[in-house]
Amino acid sequence: MLAYEELKGSTGRQIRFRPPRYDARRVFPSLAPRVRVRSSAYRLHDISLGGLAALSKQSHDDLPEVGETVALSIQQCGLPIFESSARVCRAENTVFGSKLAFSFIDRYVEFDKLLTRNTQAQIAARSPAFVAESSQLVPLEYRAFCADVLKLLRAYREVLDSNTRAAGEFRHSLDQVEAFETCEPRLIQQWRSLWRMGNDLTHAMVSEREVREATKEFTELVLTPELRHGAIWDRSYAKPLGYPGDFQIMNQVYDWERVGATAYDMLMHRVGLEVAECIRTRMEVVRSHIADVVRERGHDRPARVLSLGSGPAREVEAYLASHTASGNRAEFSLIDQEEVALHYAHEKTYPYVLNSDGRLRVQGYNLSFTDILRGTDGLAGLPQQDLAYSVGLLDYLTDHRCRALVMRLYDQLNPGGLLIIGNMNECSLSNYWPMEYVCDWTLHYRGDAEMVAWAEGLNAPRAWTETERTGRVRMLFVRKG
Repeated sequence: MLAYEELKGSTGRQIRFRPPRYDARRVFPSLAPRVRVRSSAYRLHDISLGGLAALSKQSHDDLPEVGETVALSIQQCGLPIFESSARVCRAENTVFGSKLAFSFIDRYVEFDKLLTRNTQAQIAARSPAFVAESSQLVPLEYRAFCADVLKLLRAYREVLDSNTRAAGEFRHSLDQVEAFETCEPRLIQQWRSLWRMGNDLTHAMVSEREVREATKEFTELVLTPELRHGAIWDRSYAKPLGYPGDFQIMNQVYDWERVGATAYDMLMHRVGLEVAECIRTRMEVVRSHIADVVRERGHDRPARVLSLGSGPAREVEAYLASHTASGNRAEFSLIDQEEVALHYAHEKTYPYVLNSDGRLRVQGYNLSFTDILRGTDGLAGLPQQDLAYSVGLLDYLTDHRCRALVMRLYDQLNPGGLLIIGNMNECSLSNYWPMEYVCDWTLHYRGDAEMVAWAEGLNAPRAWTETERTGRVRMLFVRKG
């Protein structure tokens, strides 16, 4: 026990006390509220006694300016649970959208009352009168579709749960893995049919903002909680690192493991993997091109390979695992704004580098994507590359920014070098409905003409697109003259 005079306060910047900020996912674990400012909706990121931070998918031009006072409302299921005038005190732009910080002016958060109102709003949202009123913008056909999806999933859940209970009554346990394997092929076939229907229904409302927002809110209330029994759906919706598509989600797809305590949890995870399979297949395309470039260029000098938005860099790990003994030389430059992703990549590739007799090198760069887009940092200090690729970043960018980034990466290539850009493809079985509506994960879906247009003005001898095996990711290839 310390004597009174031995107790110490804080030092440095910590001397100034600030009320704690609470992560929205911990305060509202089942369904995060929306922050409404004017006619726009934002995703709540964190909240404190006197303010909050929210994430927006809008362009900077549409956002309130720093210093501006606005009317702010926190809404659960479309019902207000907190309202205040607020001042915009900070704005930070990222490739995933904008993060805004607000300071409340005439009210403060009483957390016990906020949580009570949040519960009341969720209960009210389930009343017949409210459902009828709030769902009037949601097309009847889409509501029936959601009922069909929910009926299918819960039919599997009931069969598995009832048989698990029955086995327990006889002091036995149902083999959860065997039950999963029995259900898997049939459910995946049924899911793909519903997935295609979801795309058809939601593409019809792309240009109707109010209908789209109401339909997304309806989906997150009705379907998302059921699918979140699967680990990949849960992480995709919760976004624990503050942005969609973090490296742990990528790893779940690459590992393709059964995850879950029960057969039903495993099934929901497997359904999510089916949607995300294109993440793994696009990686396989890149890995193949890495092997080609290193084989062609890695003799007298190292072949140089650059990955922008590298995440866990599993394609580099996979290449090193199968080609370490080839005798070729290579240098990999991995750029990501998430330090923990670079740490993972370094940890996985280091054993191969260590055993390569100096032929291989992997270097991570913890840089902001926004700074790279602005041209203020990053690429200037790197040597010219033989292969540069970015397969999970441009989905978040406008065409204007994509064109600028393609030019920046193209300029970084050696003569004869290859640029590979991946983007979610427009197709009947695209990831649009499950990602946008179930996971609140917004991306740009593009076709051949849009992507080839990014290479205009580069004087490249050849630019073309291909799709990976699932057809859900389109890859732009640009060869430098």
